[in-house]
Amino acid sequence: MKLLNKIPVLVLISLLIALTGCKNKKAGSNEEKNKPDTQKIESKAETPLPAQVSDLQSEQALREAALEGNYDKVVQLIGKNVNVNAIDEERRTALMFAAFNGHTNIVQALLDADAKVDMKDLSGRTALLYASTGPFPKTVEILLEYGADPNMIDNEEHFTSLMYAAAEGNMEVVKVLLKNNADPSMTDIDGDNAVVFARQNGYENIAELIEKKMN
Repeated sequence: MKLLNKIPVLVLISLLIALTGCKNKKAGSNEEKNKPDTQKIESKAETPLPAQVSDLQSEQALREAALEGNYDKVVQLIGKNVNVNAIDEERRTALMFAAFNGHTNIVQALLDADAKVDMKDLSGRTALLYASTGPFPKTVEILLEYGADPNMIDNEEHFTSLMYAAAEGNMEVVKVLLKNNADPSMTDIDGDNAVVFARQNGYENIAELIEKKMN
């Protein structure tokens, strides 16, 4: 598959968000508007959380709140011990939804509440892969701090987080990924690496940065 033909796959991620009334991310807005709140969830090291409860309606509400950036609602549901790792029909979690829209404070809250950082949806995408499609370096950095694998690939095209960031022109995300051992030599099923993704989408400065890391 030619690179220019498969780049729309990145855009189509937003169409996979099947929750009723969901909102797509707006480049450059959500991360700045959703900085970590001064109110923090107590660390499990200090106060172990009770066993999480299973309630399908509450679990969906958590995913919706995470997607929409409703921090107060997310904290409220976490406080009720709603399962933060509950999945929808596509095996997507609240963490994936929050990461996709760059809601850094919610990502932090979910991780502090024991959200699993490298869970995969049906397409093999992780929260880090979702976050890397947008201009959200702080979100990406937090996920990496909590152990996200920067070299995880999806099931379909074998895209990496670095490929997504390079193709979308997210320079700051590319820098964070490279700093955290993202492998620039990895290729997708067609043999294309992140340099190719950047260059064929007009991001020569990103292509050059990645090439320097490879040399």
